Amino acid sequence: MFLLPFGVARLASECSGMALCMLLFFVVNPAYSIVLGMRCGRDLRNMWYLPLVSSVTFLVGTWMFFDIRELWFVVYASVYLVLGMVAAAIRARMT
Repeated sequence: MFLLPFGVARLASECSGMALCMLLFFVVNPAYSIVLGMRCGRDLRNMWYLPLVSSVTFLVGTWMFFDIRELWFVVYASVYLVLGMVAAAIRARMT
């Protein structure tokens, strides 16, 4: 969540950078949040905070490498937090 925006912002060209950002925001990061939530759901009492840490890390990473005044990144981080917490709750109910 922290290194991927750096890699896209620094290593990709302008044309492919936008496509990679869209891929990160709409595919990779939500999938990561869901998988992290499912892993946390196994031991929810001890690992409940990891989806929150992941969302905050995403927010800090994108604000560092893009623009800190862009508030839409807060919306993305909130969605990733909800995805992770819902996945953790579902996994905790299954076990």
